[in-house]
Amino acid sequence: MIIRCLLLSLCPMFTLLGCDRPSPSETPEEVVADTASGPWETAVSADEGFFVRWRLLVPDIPLADPFDIEVEVWTDESMNEPATFDQLFVDAGMPHHRHGMNVVPEIESLSPGRWIARGMLLHMPGRWQFYVDVLDDGRIERAQWSTWLSG
Repeated sequence: MIIRCLLLSLCPMFTLLGCDRPSPSETPEEVVADTASGPWETAVSADEGFFVRWRLLVPDIPLADPFDIEVEVWTDESMNEPATFDQLFVDAGMPHHRHGMNVVPEIESLSPGRWIARGMLLHMPGRWQFYVDVLDDGRIERAQWSTWLSG
C-alpha cells in the first residue's frame, strides 16, 4: 500500500501514456521517419521483465533545448512481442545533483509497444540518466541508461 501511494504521488511528475496526436495528413510512422536521426540503443529493465529499444530523433542531445526520443517496449529480448501494461512513464535525471528535468515530456503513442517522448530537455551539462518506467497491476519496473552531456 505504501508503494502504491508513493507511485500515485509521483504520477503528476510524469506524463501518462495515451496522447495520440499525429497530424491527420501523416501517419505516426511518417512523422518518425521524417525526424529519426540516431541509431537504436537497447536497455533491459531491472528485473528483466521488459526490454527497451530507443533512439534520439535528433543527431545529438542538445544542451538546454527540447528534443524527442522514440521508445519501444518489448516482452522478449528478440523484440518480437510488444509489451502490454497499464502505464508508461519517461523521464531523465541527474543522480549526482539529485534533480531531474525541469519539464514533463509529452508521451505520444504511435502503435502497440511504440511511443515518442516529446519535449525532453536536459538543462545542464553532466551525467544524465534516462528512465522508462512501466506500471502494471500496481507494480513498477524501470529500465535506465546513462549519457554524458557536454557543455
